[in-house]
Amino acid sequence: MKRWWKCLSLKLRLTVWFTAVASGILLALTPVVYGLIEHRLHAEFDRQLRIDFALVEAHLEPDPGGGIRWRIRGVKDDFAEATAWFEVWSEDQRLLLRHWPEEQKEPVKQPLPPPMATRERFYTIDLENGLEARVVEGLARVQRRQVLLRVFRDESPLHHTLREILTGFVLGVPLAALLSALGGYLMAARFLAPVGAMAEQARRITSESLSQRLPNPNPHDELGQLATVFNQTLQRLQDSFDALRQFTADASHELRTPLTALRAVGEVGLRDADDAAALRETISSMLEEAQRLNDIIDSLLLLARVESGRSPLNPEPLRLQEMLTEVRESVEVLAAEKGQTIELLAEADLSATADRLLLRQAVMNLLHNAIRYSPPGGRITMCCFPRGDRAVIEVADEGPGIPPEYHQKIFERFFRVDRARSRADGGAGLGLAITKLSVEQQGGSIEMESAPGKGSRFRVILPAQQFPS
Repeated sequence: MKRWWKCLSLKLRLTVWFTAVASGILLALTPVVYGLIEHRLHAEFDRQLRIDFALVEAHLEPDPGGGIRWRIRGVKDDFAEATAWFEVWSEDQRLLLRHWPEEQKEPVKQPLPPPMATRERFYTIDLENGLEARVVEGLARVQRRQVLLRVFRDESPLHHTLREILTGFVLGVPLAALLSALGGYLMAARFLAPVGAMAEQARRITSESLSQRLPNPNPHDELGQLATVFNQTLQRLQDSFDALRQFTADASHELRTPLTALRAVGEVGLRDADDAAALRETISSMLEEAQRLNDIIDSLLLLARVESGRSPLNPEPLRLQEMLTEVRESVEVLAAEKGQTIELLAEADLSATADRLLLRQAVMNLLHNAIRYSPPGGRITMCCFPRGDRAVIEVADEGPGIPPEYHQKIFERFFRVDRARSRADGGAGLGLAITKLSVEQQGGSIEMESAPGKGSRFRVILPAQQFPS
């Protein structure tokens, strides 16, 4: 049963639920409404019976023989005697006057006892023809004489009205349920129409047409919000596919360069195989290109691990001065080859919580770039200082600087301001991308200040931690 229910479309399930709820409400309200109508009709019937009681009482008068008679005011009574149905009894329970309709002697099924009421009383009796009559009895005053008056009214019209109402409910409730089902189906079809349109559009979207979007006629309702989320997802997919295509193209280009060099140098080496010195130079060039190719692959693998979160983080409190000293010592040889000096300014007690290897790699990339782009004999400054509850590591160089239009792109993969010069220097444009991802993976951020001819400043900002003295 559950599996069959799930096989139905959402439109049909909504229709069934709507019909079931509407039918349940109708079935629950039907006896309540019928009871209220019945109570109201009986109350109105008793009110009319009181009016009859008052009219009969007003048309009675004593006769000369000590009894009670109908008051005659002319040829026609203002209260039609033929419709009056009553009995008048004395206080000692003697029948003084009886008037039945249509000259029936005893229309009641069983003879009624004399009235005993000293106050107004209502009740129902059975008639000979299977019908019922409503009775009110109570004390009445005929001029100065007090009598017991009993007035009857046929309940046939009341029961006929109630039967018509009940028939209306019996026929109306199924009809209302059917109309509810039809209305629910049309309502579900109308409200779910945008879902069908979105599904149809989604079927047409492929990896080659990610620029298309789902229709969203009303972005304010729930379906519109769902379409907005899907469109945002499609936008992220499109951005990811575009980035993947760009990455593939850039990676292919960067890998092709050393491979092409390897092939060209190898071909030259084959032609000059008899010259030992030329062969050694050829092999040396091939090893350099192979190392460059290996560096690019290692950078790509590191970038992929950091970006996917597969690179495990081991955050620990680090003394920044000690770590920066290690980084400076590891690259001083490269700086010395260009006659550059690396100046370190750091507070001894400043620390940060970070993964040591990732942070060291990030600072190393910044320092390598500073050495690569600073002129011979230039000065590179490394420093760390607190900024509120953060720790800042800054690397400044005296290089050519970066134009403002490239400030947002400088951290993209394979991006280089001067591609030809960077390729000659061995850079693949991955260092800053790795640095940015490594820092952000540890809850930090990176910022840059640079202008053409004024060098560049890169700042790594991390959560600070103060060591006890």
